Amino acid sequence: MKIHKHPVNVFIYVQHLLGIGHLRRASLLAKTMDKAGMSVLFASGGRPVSYLDVGNAELFQLPALHAADNSFKVLKDINGSIVDDEWKEKRKELLLSAFREAQPDVLLIEMFPFGRRQMRFELDPLIALAKSMDIPVISSIRDILTTHKTPGKSEWIIDRVQKDIDHVLVHGDPDFVPLEDSFPLAAKIKNKIIYTGYVVEHDQNRDPGDRTSSPEDRKGVLVSAGGGAVALPLAEAVIKAKDLSTLNNVPWRLLLGNNLPDQEFNDIVKRAPDGIIVERNRPDFCRLLSTTQLSISQAGYNTVMETLMTETPAIVVPFSADGQSEQTDRAQKLANAGVLSLLSEADLTPENLAKKINEAVQEPLFSKSGPSKSGSKVKVDVHGTDKTTLFIKELIEKRHKKRDIQCPK
Repeated sequence: MKIHKHPVNVFIYVQHLLGIGHLRRASLLAKTMDKAGMSVLFASGGRPVSYLDVGNAELFQLPALHAADNSFKVLKDINGSIVDDEWKEKRKELLLSAFREAQPDVLLIEMFPFGRRQMRFELDPLIALAKSMDIPVISSIRDILTTHKTPGKSEWIIDRVQKDIDHVLVHGDPDFVPLEDSFPLAAKIKNKIIYTGYVVEHDQNRDPGDRTSSPEDRKGVLVSAGGGAVALPLAEAVIKAKDLSTLNNVPWRLLLGNNLPDQEFNDIVKRAPDGIIVERNRPDFCRLLSTTQLSISQAGYNTVMETLMTETPAIVVPFSADGQSEQTDRAQKLANAGVLSLLSEADLTPENLAKKINEAVQEPLFSKSGPSKSGSKVKVDVHGTDKTTLFIKELIEKRHKKRDIQCPK
């Protein structure tokens, strides 16, 4: 099975299960590496996303699977059937075959072993194969991890990193959120951790000093819920909150991800009041965000960082089902800094959301000169795509140089 045309520098593995945050971050890295002249094979194991942009990197779509619910314990295929051992074995062989043929210089894995333990049926053999081929294995993780409450789980992660992972790239800023805030044992693998800064899409077509619209030019409300599988509570509250808020006379746009089933999506479309456009997620989200007067969203990594980049006033409702703490931790940190407004899932009602909207209108978080509250300007490193690319490129160059020395022509 031939899947690539050129020697592969980086083999990226990413598995999204509910939302598309991991896929989004990995795709930005793939695109940046491609622009830097690296050959990238991008192996995606989640449901296909029509607007996924990996540049000229080669996309290798594995037979898709997703989580059945918020517990992430049951995995289903593209048709909604629970995957069995035979299905897993076939997918594992496809992945290993692709890796053998690619012969990459580096294997970059999204989240594992800090997450995605349910994918060990293919990740354990993939990592073992990479080690047998003397290929470095890099774990790529976000700024905040979900707190591990299962006894021994954090210790297991440390053990796997020490045995199998050469480097851990933390896509965050330690001056804002150090990894040990959400993963207390981080000090045990300090020698393997590299902070890259946040992975954020930068608009290359605009001048860096003019990347956002002025407050006077912004209009409307943009509502987004990531991949969409857990979007219904926010969508339900929004379609009822519009007419209760002081922004009921401006245009609203509600974006719902492809992971929300068509039946539920169509139901929201039918019930949405006049003045709300309901659409699937769009590839021009950052442009929409930079021209809107208020963003309402969950508090995922990508959306929050893009909100900060565009200096868009925002209300966030962090996803917190089944003990998920990552979004709440990030939102609380930024709410304390005064750059966004936080509404918990437990308090999400149309009335409470409308109240938050009215408060945002009365006391906007951003003005012409930046955040309106004294000392609330948050500065974080947002050069994660470039720094990650440079690190991997230099790693590959060192390996090639070492190989040339050992095996001169």
